[in-house]
Amino acid sequence: MAVNKNFVVKNGIEVSTDLIHATSSTNKVGIGSTIPGYLLDVSGTLGATDVLVSGATTLTQDLQVGTSGSIFYVSDSSNAVGVGTSSPAYLLDVRSSVSTGQTALYVEGDVRITGDINVDDIHFDDANIDQLYVAGLSTFVGLVTTSGDLYVGGDLYVKDDITYDEVNGRNLNISGIATIGIVTGATYYGDGSNLTGVSTSFTGSIGIQSGGTLIGTGITMLNIAGGGSTVAASSNVATIQLPPAGVSIGMVIALS
Repeated sequence: MAVNKNFVVKNGIEVSTDLIHATSSTNKVGIGSTIPGYLLDVSGTLGATDVLVSGATTLTQDLQVGTSGSIFYVSDSSNAVGVGTSSPAYLLDVRSSVSTGQTALYVEGDVRITGDINVDDIHFDDANIDQLYVAGLSTFVGLVTTSGDLYVGGDLYVKDDITYDEVNGRNLNISGIATIGIVTGATYYGDGSNLTGVSTSFTGSIGIQSGGTLIGTGITMLNIAGGGSTVAASSNVATIQLPPAGVSIGMVIALS
């Protein structure tokens, strides 16, 4: 029942054959089509200022946003999505207008990746990494702290200083020729063929005393004849204990 209607069409309407086609038998309207397949079927380009869609939307062809899809592009043939590119080369291809100096992808929150990541350059402001594998030449700027062991399978090139904190029970093994500053050690093992600045000859003066009485200094040779004597050293003083009889000491004193 039509009430207060200025214009009522009960059966159907047709404008210029296929410009507008509406029929009451199918309750469908076609624009640019005489056989509308949907409630509103537009065959051609649709221009609209705003579009509000509630519910699911199915697109059977490519989706383009921007000039030729330069802002956002979805390919129906390759099932690839491009952001900033109309020719996505990957399942999700995100590109900026310039290759460097501009953030192309920003993620606020957690990101979980189960496969590999291949990057040219990567910058971490603060990251907790369980396992990090780096292949090729890498440069680390700033302080790098490792709580566990650091294993280097190849060569390790260090431009500046290495500070080795003293740890009891730890050894420093160096194979090959190494240049080290002042080294204080209790024992040195090796032939010393590559040591420099080490004297190969030592000179000094030996003195001998008996019961606290000085016998002579500048001794060049000390001969102990007999057996049963003992020698003990303490605080740079050597003590020779002779048996009561049968042992004699002969010495040669250098005269100046």
